[in-house]
Amino acid sequence: MIDEIYFKDDGKVNITAASVGISKRRWICVNESEIENKSYLELMSKNRFDLLPIVSKAETKEYFITKTPNEFSQIERKKIVFEDTLELNTNIRNVIDNFSSRKRTFYFLTFQKGIVGLITIGNLNCRQVQIYIFQHLCDLERTLGDFLNSKLNHNEIIKWLKSKSNPEKENDKYSGILKLYENLTELDLENKITEHFYFVDFFNIINDLKLYEYLGVSGTYWSKYNSINEIRNRIAHPTRSLLDKENTIEKLSKRLGKIDELLFTLNNN
Repeated sequence: MIDEIYFKDDGKVNITAASVGISKRRWICVNESEIENKSYLELMSKNRFDLLPIVSKAETKEYFITKTPNEFSQIERKKIVFEDTLELNTNIRNVIDNFSSRKRTFYFLTFQKGIVGLITIGNLNCRQVQIYIFQHLCDLERTLGDFLNSKLNHNEIIKWLKSKSNPEKENDKYSGILKLYENLTELDLENKITEHFYFVDFFNIINDLKLYEYLGVSGTYWSKYNSINEIRNRIAHPTRSLLDKENTIEKLSKRLGKIDELLFTLNNN
C-alpha cells in the first residue's frame, strides 16, 4: 500500500529556503582568526557582498554587514539574533512574505538550532522561485478557464473574440485565435476556444462581460487583479530578473497574495 502514496501525489513543487539559499559548506565567509588583518574588507568589496558570515571554531554567530548597501567604506560587525534567522525548511512563500513585511535583505538558515546556511533577497532571482510562481500561475489559468466556460457558452465566447478582433490589422492577436480555432475545427481537432487564450484575455473578457459579479466583487475590485499579469510577464521571460528597482519584493509578495486570493474566490464561487 506504500505505493499508493505516489499515486496521490498532487505534483506540487515544494520550494524551501534551503532550495534557494546557500549552505555554509559552500558560502564565502571569513574566519575569526583572519579578522585582524582586515582581509574581509577586500573580500566584501571585491565580491560586492553586503554581508559576510564570520566563522569561529566551525560555528557562525556573527557577521559583517555594510551600513549602506553597495557601499564598503563603513562595515559593521554584528551578532546573529533570533530575528536574523529562519528555519531552512521554511516554505519559499513565507520567505518572500518575511522579506517584504519585515523589510529585510537576508536571513541565516537554521537546523536543530544551529546556523547552517544563508539566504539573501538576491537569491530569489533563481530558477527555483520561477518554477514555484509558474506553478501557481498555471493553477490560476486553468481555474480561470473553468470559470469562464461555466458562465459562458461557446458562441458567447466567439462573439466576444470577434468584437475584439481586427482582421485588417497585421498579426492581430484575436483574429489569430479565431483562425487557429477554425483550422482545428476543419481538421476535426476542435477543442475549447479558451485553450487558445492568452493569460491576460481571461481578465479582459471577465471584465468586459462583468462576469466578476458571479464572484461577488465589483469592477473596481476586479481591476486590482490586473497586477497578476505583471508577474506573469516576468515569468514568461526566464532570463529577466524577478526582482529589480521597479519590481520590488513588496510588489512580488502582494501579487502572490492576489493570486492566492483569486484562486480561493474562484474555487469557492
